[in-house]
Amino acid sequence: MAWLNVKFPDDFLGQIVNVYFRHDIVAGSTCFFGILLTAVAAFLLLNAGANAGARFELARGERTLLGRDWQCKIVLNDPQSSRVHAEVYFEGDGWWVRDNGSSNGTFVNGQTIDQARLVEGTELRIGGSVLVFSETATKKKSDENAATVGAKIEPTSQLTIVLDKSMKSAGGVSSTLDFLKGQDWGQDFFFLFQLSVKLLSIDGPEQVIEVCMKRLASRTNADIAGFLWLSESGKLNPKLVFPVDQSDKLELDAELTRRVVSEKHAIRAEYDTDGEIADSICVPLISDDEVIGAIHLYRQSQPFQNSAFELAVAISNIMVRALKTANRHRSLAAQHSRLVQKSAAFDEMLGESPKMLELKSKISRVARASGCVLVRGESGAGKELVARAIHRASPRAARPMLSVNCAAIPRELMESQLFGHKKGSFTSADRDHTGWFQQADLGTLFLDEIGELTLEGQAKLLRTLEGHPFLPVGATEEIQVDVRVICATNRDLKELVAEKKFREDLFYRLSVYELYLPPLRDREDDIQRLLDFFLEHFRNQHGKPDIKFSKAANTRLLAYQWPGNVRQLRNVIDSAIVMAEGNEIGLVDLGIRDTAESGGELETLRIDFWEQKLIRDALKRTSNSVPKAAELLGISRATLYRKIEDYGINR
Repeated sequence: MAWLNVKFPDDFLGQIVNVYFRHDIVAGSTCFFGILLTAVAAFLLLNAGANAGARFELARGERTLLGRDWQCKIVLNDPQSSRVHAEVYFEGDGWWVRDNGSSNGTFVNGQTIDQARLVEGTELRIGGSVLVFSETATKKKSDENAATVGAKIEPTSQLTIVLDKSMKSAGGVSSTLDFLKGQDWGQDFFFLFQLSVKLLSIDGPEQVIEVCMKRLASRTNADIAGFLWLSESGKLNPKLVFPVDQSDKLELDAELTRRVVSEKHAIRAEYDTDGEIADSICVPLISDDEVIGAIHLYRQSQPFQNSAFELAVAISNIMVRALKTANRHRSLAAQHSRLVQKSAAFDEMLGESPKMLELKSKISRVARASGCVLVRGESGAGKELVARAIHRASPRAARPMLSVNCAAIPRELMESQLFGHKKGSFTSADRDHTGWFQQADLGTLFLDEIGELTLEGQAKLLRTLEGHPFLPVGATEEIQVDVRVICATNRDLKELVAEKKFREDLFYRLSVYELYLPPLRDREDDIQRLLDFFLEHFRNQHGKPDIKFSKAANTRLLAYQWPGNVRQLRNVIDSAIVMAEGNEIGLVDLGIRDTAESGGELETLRIDFWEQKLIRDALKRTSNSVPKAAELLGISRATLYRKIEDYGINR
């Protein structure tokens, strides 16, 4: 069954008369069904100027402003137009135009005016823009060609599709801004601009939906507005509706659902229920060529303007992008949270010992300055946490901080990983690679184990730190970046400089600010705090919420020297909670050993650990006399003074 719309001449009874016939496709018969009268409307047709061909409907109850200002109902992109150039209004028995004190004047049929009557065919000129006044209610060509198909006809309700637009190719800038060709395009553009700015500050998909739907409902004067989510069964179900108790009025019948979901069409339809006309707009949201939901607007007694339909289409294109970004942000946040929970990673520097308080004070001062920072400390002590604390307290906190472990990069690939390379620049370069420096532009780059950097990479790094652009491997165009570099090492860079394995000029450039992170054995006051933190984390992760340390185990952990520092402490607690059979961690569950328990086996083979231990013992035996301690150790006083400073040993 189909609905055929036959239009009589425009002068018939001074109105447009639409006669509807019902054609039974199966029986092949046609019968008269009804007559619909449409009242005469007034329009301004833009014949010359930007957006020529646009058609603006005039409302009797309001003054229509024309000018360059976005608040005008008819916005003229014309340099000769004033911000609010003129206004058109209905008064008495006719339409009038009034100049608003414009700089270049308003012309009616070639004559400059202060105020003039508008009749059929009157030409209104503002700068290079020419508009023609008309009271002939001719529909837009697209409206005349729109199919008027009844998707569902019942004795008390009939549906007529007024507008039908394919969204299969929607998604580009042109489709998003189609509404600019209709009336109120200036105000609609300003509305869309404000909405886009608002969406930039929203991370959650629920907030995206709520903001878009509330603002669209207000702009289009919809009685009911809702966002419909596409279920796995292919049905559009209300997810968010305003007002909340009106969701039953946003249900689509099977045919309209098919057109919106399967054919990806935006539909505007009128419902006639017992002589009362209701208007409905339904626009699909399409992501990666798949419908994920739909916008649905509903008005009970008065029809929507065509611009409301185009605006809903524009909003759907913006909304689907905002939802995609918000969902990606939520997914990344969830993945990050899972990784943190799994690894017991933490961003805050836990510790209130005197040495840690001193370090935190230095971090707050260094963060506000510019220049490179060198963080020294043993492996596992938390040098990356120091770097993150510096970054968070710096003016670059809003930008990302990237971390690179130079020791994990093959020496032959060091330069290409840091500075990038072009496809084909070497055997395994099967694609372009953006280097770490370019990825960290305007942010912070943390280079761990900087002592492993090749001499070639050191030379390139030095030039970059001095503000020079760098050239990716195989590239012909240099790249300029603004990156703050924080380096870390557990090696003595001064010795590497003496051995000609590290550039002296780079060493002085990197150590503009030098921070020393004390080992865990020198932070006795912090060990219990760290034990409690990791115990709380891992017992929840492993499903043992009541497990705790025995008194003996806790005492043993506090007395241990922790050669692997915080990283070792974390792993010991993780293992102990898993290995403990009951709700108490005993000595046997701790995976740590000392010299006495291992029959003479050393707890660590790290030279720097034993070097510090020997220095401390020598100072203790000589009552902190450096000359006597140096004599016991068999080294010069200058060397001992330097090592005391490097290790942060207090005398």
